[in-house]
Amino acid sequence: MTQRVVVVGAGFAGLACADRLVTLGHDVTVLEARDRVGGRVWSQELIAGDADTVIERGAEFVLEGYTVMREIGQRFGLTPAPSGMSYYVRDPRNASAPITAEQVAAAARALRPAAENVPRETSLRQFLDAHGSNPAADEVLAARAAISWAASEELLSAHVLLDSVASVQPLPTARMAGGNQGIAKALAAHLGERVRTSAPVTSVSADDAGVEALVDGTVLRADRVVIAIPLPLLELLDLRPGLPDAQREAMARLVRGHAAKLHVPLAQRPSTSAVIDVRRRYWCWTATDGSGLVQPIAHCFSGSSGALAGLEVSAGRATWLDALGRLRPDLDLRGDDALLSTWDDDPWATFAYSGPGAATRPGDEELIRTPIGRVHLAGEHTAGDWAGLMEGALRSGIRAADEVHAAA
Repeated sequence: MTQRVVVVGAGFAGLACADRLVTLGHDVTVLEARDRVGGRVWSQELIAGDADTVIERGAEFVLEGYTVMREIGQRFGLTPAPSGMSYYVRDPRNASAPITAEQVAAAARALRPAAENVPRETSLRQFLDAHGSNPAADEVLAARAAISWAASEELLSAHVLLDSVASVQPLPTARMAGGNQGIAKALAAHLGERVRTSAPVTSVSADDAGVEALVDGTVLRADRVVIAIPLPLLELLDLRPGLPDAQREAMARLVRGHAAKLHVPLAQRPSTSAVIDVRRRYWCWTATDGSGLVQPIAHCFSGSSGALAGLEVSAGRATWLDALGRLRPDLDLRGDDALLSTWDDDPWATFAYSGPGAATRPGDEELIRTPIGRVHLAGEHTAGDWAGLMEGALRSGIRAADEVHAAA
C-alpha cells in the first residue's frame, strides 16, 4: 500500500531514504532546513571558477567497503577518483620519539589480538596504557584514532583499533570526481520537486492516525515520517511522543565528534603525501583529483575538542596556518586564500559525526535506530559499525525506507 512519507533532512541519509521509497512506490516529500542538499557533505571550489580546486568541506574519502556509495555514483555517472595517497597511512611527525609509519603499523598488528579480547567499555587510553609496548607508537595510534573519530582516546572504545577506519594498512582511497556532494545533488535532481530546501521542520507529532510535521508555520500531514537529521538536532527536536528514555540514553552514550578542516592553496602542484602531526593532532595531505593531477592544495583535518582548542580554530585560521608551515616547509602555502571549515558553529549540524564510545552498551546499536511508532530514524548515528561515514548515512536511509515499506 502506498504511504505518504515525510523525510526530514536532505543529507545522504534522507536522500537515499527518499530515493528508495519512491522506487518502492511511496509518495515522498523531503524537507531540508538548509538552502542546499548534502548536509555534512559539502563540495565547493576553493578558488571560484577553478575546477582544479574542488574541496570537501565535510566528509571526504571513499573508503574500503563503500559499495552503496559507489553503486549510486555509477547509476548517475559519477566516478570515484583515486587520491594517489592512502587515507590509512600517514607519515608521523612531532611524536615524542622518532618513529616511522611502518613501525606504527607493526605496533597496531601486535596490539590487535589483545584489542579483540577486551570489553567494549575499555577506553582506548586504558587499553594502550595496559597493553602498549612502544610509547611513540602508542602516541601515534592514540592521535590517529582521536583525529579520525574526532574525540579523545579517553572517550573512544579500544575497539576502534579493530575498525577499518583506524587501519594503518595501505588500502586504496578515493574521492568522487567533481566532489562528493555530487551524489546528493544527483539524488535530489532525480527526486525533483519532492525535495524542498530552506524548509526547517520545527516539530513532529505522531499518533495512530498518522504524523504531522510543522514547517514554515504550515502543517504537513503524512502516514509516516523519517527523521534523518544530525543526532544533536534529533535530541532537541519537538517530537511528540518524545524519544523513549532508554533510546535517548543509548544515543547519549555515543561519542560526539568535533572536527575542523583547513584547505590551503599552493603556489605549485606538489607530490601526493599524507603527514600526521602527532602532538597537535591533525593531519595534512596532498592528493590527485578526477583529472589525475595532484591538486595545488594542502588539505588538513583535525579532530577532538582538545585538538581544536590547541589550534585555536574558534579564533580563525592563523594558529593552524602557522603550525602547518612548520610541519610542511616543503609546501609553498598561499595562506591568504585558505579556508577554515567547522561544524560546531553550524546550527544545522552542531557537531561533526558520531563514533563508538567506551560508554556504549550491548544493544545500543539496535535501540538507537528503533522506530517510535510511525516515526522512523536514519542518519549516520543509526548506522552501527558504519557510524560517522558517508556509506553509513546512505545505508541507514535505505534501511529506514525498507522499514517504512514493511510497515505499510
